[in-house]
Amino acid sequence: MPSSSPRIVHLISEYSEREAMGRTVTETARRVDGEHFLITTQAHDHPDAFTEIVEVGGSITTFPMRSIDAVRAALDRISPDVVHVHAGALGPLFSSVSGFAGLPLVMTIYAWPVLPRPKAWRNASVAQMRASNVLQARVALTTVVPALAVSAALRRLGLSSVLTPDPRVRQKLSRDKHLRVVALKSGAPIDSRRAQWTDGPPTILFAGRAESVRGIDTVLDAFGLIRQQVPDARLRLLLIPRPELPELLRAAKAADYGTDLEVVTEPVPDLLAEMAAAQVGVWPFKFDYTTSPPAMAVAEALSVGLPVVATDVACVRAVMTNERNGLLVPPGNPVMLADAVSRLLVKEQQWRRFAEAGPLSVADFSWDHAAQTTAEQYRAIFQ
Repeated sequence: MPSSSPRIVHLISEYSEREAMGRTVTETARRVDGEHFLITTQAHDHPDAFTEIVEVGGSITTFPMRSIDAVRAALDRISPDVVHVHAGALGPLFSSVSGFAGLPLVMTIYAWPVLPRPKAWRNASVAQMRASNVLQARVALTTVVPALAVSAALRRLGLSSVLTPDPRVRQKLSRDKHLRVVALKSGAPIDSRRAQWTDGPPTILFAGRAESVRGIDTVLDAFGLIRQQVPDARLRLLLIPRPELPELLRAAKAADYGTDLEVVTEPVPDLLAEMAAAQVGVWPFKFDYTTSPPAMAVAEALSVGLPVVATDVACVRAVMTNERNGLLVPPGNPVMLADAVSRLLVKEQQWRRFAEAGPLSVADFSWDHAAQTTAEQYRAIFQ
């Protein structure tokens, strides 16, 4: 164990506190004792959780390989007790090629994404998929990379264990009997606020990136059908700006829902408060790996007792079970989405059942629990 406060460096290709991986890094830094440093190609925000944030530039796709000289210089200067690599399934391969063997490494593999199956391609255009994480070169690579190659890279790095929130990663790497795969459950805060049933106009909420792959167009189509059954319903879209934002704003305007639709593109000061003020949350993602599992916004909504209707895809299934803590519908189906949302808005007993089940179902997904799991990996380095 270091004699003083341990120095922990987090390596992540691109950082934003508003994104799933970046949020996990931030919450870890806030909860695990030590001095935390961040090395990344670009940081979109700069929270005070880190002693220093080092931006090295370069491509996020090939990080840290193409930026290895700058990364090495930063590591030599900081002299960390732990180097925590946050990556996807290609992270072990890239870290091995970058010469990280011998460093005091901990690694989190957040997802093992694969290209959508042909049947799913009808849910979005190629341009829309390319504008998101769904159709990227690294996803094509992870689709074909053998699990044995990833396991071999982890052994070359000297790692005997790896953290992951993705069941697919656990499934693929568990075949290696010499590797311990540790489930990292994260994404749900502990909060006493709770969504409330209302006899007045109910609010339907979506929060996330302005991307078609997240089903925002499906929500807009479904809302017209919802209003046929619940005429006073309101829809709020809290959108994180992305390249598709202008197109989605035009679609929202063309829907002509008037004041019953509110689109917010500025950061909200308290997302949990927005969720607790709504009556139903909707996350109709179109693909298994629209985001890293578990879908963080879904976990946050469940944590404040907001009943959720989402799609039956891998990133949602990691935190939701149909009819247990919410309702799952097929992707790209506004009719079934509208039916499920309307059902919750008119059936108070079922609404209350999901409102009570949500916080209980994500009790193990708390940030405190995730930080404890991560800290155990750090302590193994010190022993």
